[in-house]
Amino acid sequence: MKHINKRLLKSKASQESIGMSFNMIFSIILIIFFFVAAFVAIKYFLDLQKEMQFRTYFESFQGKVTEFYSSGGSVGNVYIFQKNAPSGTEALCYLNFAGTYSGRDAEKCTAIKKQFGTKTANFAFYSSKYDKITKKAGYKMIDHISTASLPPNADDPSCYCIPVLQNKKINITISTSPENPIVQIK
Repeated sequence: MKHINKRLLKSKASQESIGMSFNMIFSIILIIFFFVAAFVAIKYFLDLQKEMQFRTYFESFQGKVTEFYSSGGSVGNVYIFQKNAPSGTEALCYLNFAGTYSGRDAEKCTAIKKQFGTKTANFAFYSSKYDKITKKAGYKMIDHISTASLPPNADDPSCYCIPVLQNKKINITISTSPENPIVQIK
């Protein structure tokens, strides 16, 4: 009986040491899994936030342009649309995706066209680094604006960029007149 008890005790001690290391390994695996899951969730929500920045910017801009277009200049002749630019962007460009570009903003518009391909849009954000969210939501067709509405200093009517200011905002002057319902931008 004494011999059996010693064997059981020896066996029990070895199980405990093996059990501890298994528990420790399992705990480490769980911790790693939770860290990876947390990073994936954080990245997902940051991407979602950036996509919403693009969408709300374009919706606000389209809303103001539509308001000016439908009023025909009677609400007011000039409005400065000022809104924070989505993070990581350097300019908002009006461009014709079907054209080739010349002038001071040609390099930016060419880079935009290279990143987005041919889209049915007339506005796109320029960035020196395009990620998948910018490629997905960084362009939009804004109605009631045409190449005739560009400022007179635009040297290429198929490409005009408005830079992001140091305060991370883009200022776009919107105007109409009773004679011309097309919205002018500056």
